Amino acid sequence: MVAEDTVFSVLYDKFMFWSILVGIFTFGWMFLAMIRYRDGVEPDTTHLDHIEVGSFPVDRHHTTLEVFFYVLPTLIVAWLVVLALSSNVAVWTFDADDEDVHNMEITGKQWFWEYKYQDSLTWEDDPSLTGIDVTWSGTTLSVASTNPEAVNISWSKDGTSGTGVLDQLTGLEELDEVFNPFLYSTVHVTDAEGTLLHTWMHIPANHVFSSALGEDMILPCDQQVIFEMHSKPHDDSNPNYVGVQHSFWLPEWGVKEDLVPGIEGGTYMTIMADDPGTYPIRCAEYCGNQHSLMIGQVSIVAAEGTDCSTDTGVKKSGDDGDGGDY
Repeated sequence: MVAEDTVFSVLYDKFMFWSILVGIFTFGWMFLAMIRYRDGVEPDTTHLDHIEVGSFPVDRHHTTLEVFFYVLPTLIVAWLVVLALSSNVAVWTFDADDEDVHNMEITGKQWFWEYKYQDSLTWEDDPSLTGIDVTWSGTTLSVASTNPEAVNISWSKDGTSGTGVLDQLTGLEELDEVFNPFLYSTVHVTDAEGTLLHTWMHIPANHVFSSALGEDMILPCDQQVIFEMHSKPHDDSNPNYVGVQHSFWLPEWGVKEDLVPGIEGGTYMTIMADDPGTYPIRCAEYCGNQHSLMIGQVSIVAAEGTDCSTDTGVKKSGDDGDGGDY
């Protein structure tokens, strides 16, 4: 489960650890004192430091132990405060101009999400798993395959499309198609029955996906993602209506943030995804009669030239990183 290694999951584990430790000590001493010093039990007069019910041992006390009872809880509380503040810094402190981050603009409408790419993203399925590698740059679309089931190639580029067939002897095919970094482009490789085997995709800056059309938000793994979030009406027919409040919730990363209508600069949130897969998007704020439709999905993929290993941004062997992501 992805949420197991997020900042809030780690914070939860640490809070739980210290809570259990303090609880064992506190309740252990409480039950011991209840049994040993309960009403009706004669005090032990053979020791100077005995405790009598209803009296405070003013004459005899243990200064070191009493200081310890104050200092240790204070240190624990201070440590938990530091952990909590650190988690806030990790999630809500960022630099949107950093070249190593991926910027997204999320818009909540009634009742769907829009995902606008402020940075381009080029990705493909892991060639080591599919046996297929796609390269589209300059004026050539190249497909190399060691997968014996791979047969057909289909590509699309902002409304235009075409097909090709892999050479079954060499597993290679080159098509004279110009790559345009400003257009949304896809390449699909299928078998003879039309079953999809491999996907390559280029999402340019300013491209928009919509959950109303059943489209997923696609994000790169092992890269900090910064969300700039807005709430807006689905049309401009009523200039006095600025929309309603939504809450963009990614359960697998344990984070959510409100989308507040009327705030021009929007609100912000960040995540760092490291496991590929498809995960849910939810709205955690009641936003009207069709609030239940405010759902979506986010797919975590490897940007072209990288994989989703534990080493951030690992290049594939033999890949020069040029690809089609200009």
